[in-house]
Amino acid sequence: MEQDASLPAETASARPWWSDGSNAIPTLAVLYALAYIMYRGGGGGEDLIGRIIAHLLFLPLNLATAVLAWRASRWAGVDARTRRALRLMTAAFACVLAGNAVSFYLGMVLNGDPGASWTNIFYFPFYPLILLGLLAFPLTRREQHEHRKFMFDAAVVLLASGLAIWYLVVRPTVVTEQLTPMGSAIALAYPLGDLLVLLGLTTFLLRRPRESRGGSRAILVAGFIVYCLCDLANDLVVFKLGWAGLNWTDLTYLVAYCLLILALSRFEWPREALAAADNAAAVTTQPFSPLPYAAILMDCVLVLFVAHRQWSEPLAVLSVGTLGAMLIVVFRQVAAVQENAELISERATRQVEARFRALVQHSSDVIMIVNDAGVITYMSPSVEQILGYAPDAMTGKSLDGFLDEACGAAASHLIASAAAQPGVTAPAEWRMRHRAGHWLHVEIVGTNLLHEPTVRGIVLNARNINERKVLEAQLVHQAFHDPLTGLANRVLFLDRVSHALTMVRRHDQMLAVLFVDLDGFKTINDSLGHLAGDRLLVTVSQRLLTCVRDSDTVARLGGDEFALLIEDSTDNDAATVVAERVAAAVRHPIQLDGREVFMTASIGIATACGEGTGSDLLRNADVAMYVAKAGGKARYEHFAEEMHGKALERLELQGELRRALDRGGEFTLLYQPIVELQTGEVTGVEALVRWLHPERGTLSPAQFIPLAEETGLIVPLGRWVVREACRQAQLWQGGTERSLTLTVNVSGYQLQHEGVVDDVRDALADSGLDPRHLVLEITESVLMQENEMILKRLRALKDLGVRLAIDDFGTGYSSLGYLQRFPIDILKIDKAFVDDIGSTGAEPALVRAIIALGETLRLQTIAEGIELQQQWDGLHRLGCQMGQGYLFARPVSVAEIGTLLDEGSADGHGVSLPVRHAKTASESAA
Repeated sequence: MEQDASLPAETASARPWWSDGSNAIPTLAVLYALAYIMYRGGGGGEDLIGRIIAHLLFLPLNLATAVLAWRASRWAGVDARTRRALRLMTAAFACVLAGNAVSFYLGMVLNGDPGASWTNIFYFPFYPLILLGLLAFPLTRREQHEHRKFMFDAAVVLLASGLAIWYLVVRPTVVTEQLTPMGSAIALAYPLGDLLVLLGLTTFLLRRPRESRGGSRAILVAGFIVYCLCDLANDLVVFKLGWAGLNWTDLTYLVAYCLLILALSRFEWPREALAAADNAAAVTTQPFSPLPYAAILMDCVLVLFVAHRQWSEPLAVLSVGTLGAMLIVVFRQVAAVQENAELISERATRQVEARFRALVQHSSDVIMIVNDAGVITYMSPSVEQILGYAPDAMTGKSLDGFLDEACGAAASHLIASAAAQPGVTAPAEWRMRHRAGHWLHVEIVGTNLLHEPTVRGIVLNARNINERKVLEAQLVHQAFHDPLTGLANRVLFLDRVSHALTMVRRHDQMLAVLFVDLDGFKTINDSLGHLAGDRLLVTVSQRLLTCVRDSDTVARLGGDEFALLIEDSTDNDAATVVAERVAAAVRHPIQLDGREVFMTASIGIATACGEGTGSDLLRNADVAMYVAKAGGKARYEHFAEEMHGKALERLELQGELRRALDRGGEFTLLYQPIVELQTGEVTGVEALVRWLHPERGTLSPAQFIPLAEETGLIVPLGRWVVREACRQAQLWQGGTERSLTLTVNVSGYQLQHEGVVDDVRDALADSGLDPRHLVLEITESVLMQENEMILKRLRALKDLGVRLAIDDFGTGYSSLGYLQRFPIDILKIDKAFVDDIGSTGAEPALVRAIIALGETLRLQTIAEGIELQQQWDGLHRLGCQMGQGYLFARPVSVAEIGTLLDEGSADGHGVSLPVRHAKTASESAA
């Protein structure tokens, strides 16, 4: 911006009113106009002095207007275009000043005609200069449709104004007979000049910046409008009234000059408007303007006025002109409707583009455009977050440079496929190099937009799937590995066995599968807790890995079951070596919670030369393991074909046992007497269950009780045995003075069931049997666990009033401390110890120690499996109180035991019982 050379920029914007005249000059102008009006209105001005004053009236105002316009053009902060406009206005008012000065000189000095035609040459430049000045102001650019609207609006204003000027000024002037042809031409020139000024004002009002409304600009426009109206009316007034007196046009001229002086004395143009106008790219929408509609309204009022006066010819002209103006307005409205439709479409397009731009810029996916040669032509900003590159760093480069070698061919194929056909390609997975150097997995989908003018390429959407790939790897690992030990699980193990069998068939080799089951693992869980059991499993799994080669596979199948796949095995000896190595590794002490734990393993071995499936091989090893466990545990067995038949038989027997319990009536109880060794008197019976199988015949407990314990069927079976035995014992004692003790075996699995105490209580209550007559017999192995839950339930049973006995005492390996901890009443000496009595002529020391221990702890002792007289005699001499065995009676039915109870008696040399002829130890007492 240019500044006034005589005034520094820092002071130009802070002038006091007395220095720049922003308030004083407009005030003086108003006072000057009021003084003139009062002077002329008071009757003055008819003499010479009045004539001089009348001719000099506008000269000071002309001078002030020109000076203020020039001064405003030199103020600091005024831009070049505004300065140019103000200087053009300065020239325009200087022309008017020159014309008035010449008129004064001719009229007052030379006594000539002040209205001579040649003097108008000073006035005529005023109009084009004002037009150029108004057009020189900073104006906003319009879009094409806005420009059309402006042209329509300007045409309406000019046409309506032209009609009014023609009717009100030109027509009366032309028809006046006082004017010469030259005078008429001069009179017509002034309305045309006013039309030029109105054109400039219309343009200025319609295209001024939004920020330039109001203030000095509005006053300036008002001043020019009043000036034009006065200029148009002045000739008619002069024609009618002459130059003498005070005309109303003089008053309006004074008002116009006062407005112009006020506007130019404080003229300003906001910097925001300048910036908007200076910006060539700034395209704005034309604001609503009432000018066209006001012009139409004016013509309509004029038509009504003329029609009322019944002027025929002028009415026709005005009607045609008004209709033309209205047609222009109609065209303008049609253009506006079309413009609105275009604007709506353009706005929708811009919204879509803005939405698309926002989606692309903020998308978590990378959007790239490549040509059919694989060169990147566009890259979305999100690439910096995902791959670390700036978009410009990848644009213009080949896509292959950011892919690994394996994905380069796949990328070329995808781009070729996308270019060959329209639509979206199938997703593909690539590995792209991150700026930091590592690789990322991305999923790519291509879309062919080569035909789209705004794209002309293949759009590739790349999504970071690195986390998904890591998660997939974790899920695959979890799906094929044990979460606790990290070993392969059953699914992976079987898959590797199947692959190994395929290789074995091709190369005529052998492989082996070892099925490993930990002995007594449940005891660890019950005594030390499941966390300790988990640590034991982890330790065992690590030891198993040391027993095999890296090429072999170790798996955890579940619980305490493990499996080993030994590939490239030459013969059974290789699998045996591994089994012995596993057994030794498991036997090594394990530290758990500050104590040493000793474990053993039962191992089944199955080998194959390619026949069968992986499941068959694993099943065979499992069967061999069960054989090893049934054979005494802590050992290994090789699979034999007959084992499979026994396993199938065991499975069938399991289903038949379940159906037998559901049907009922297939189980019965046999009873074996328990006699007092001193007198031979029968003091009790032991209830022994038998299964009356409809096809297999009578099955002993050894054939189905272990199966019932494994399947959990021991609980309902044991419940039935207790209830039936109590009922029968109460029948034997009912109505007699006989005090008969009933002994019932209780499995360790029953004691783990929380309802065992309730089952015994209900059986006693339903039968009416005195609890003192019931003895519950448990094996020593149950007490060896020293489980708090077992101890709690034994005490609860003791609280019912029943007595507890230990079966097979002396065969366990734990300390005897549990005899004081558990509420035991009876010790039953195992048959294995009784068999040695009388065979060597001396009583075994272990039997003597057990009987002595019972006397010390005040526990009753009962010897089992007495089959010979010398065994009875020896036990009697050692102080054993009670005994049972084939010497006295076999297990018999309910009817037979009743006969024995009624007829049985003893003397000093034997027992007079119907059944007492078994003499060999080879017959077992079930």
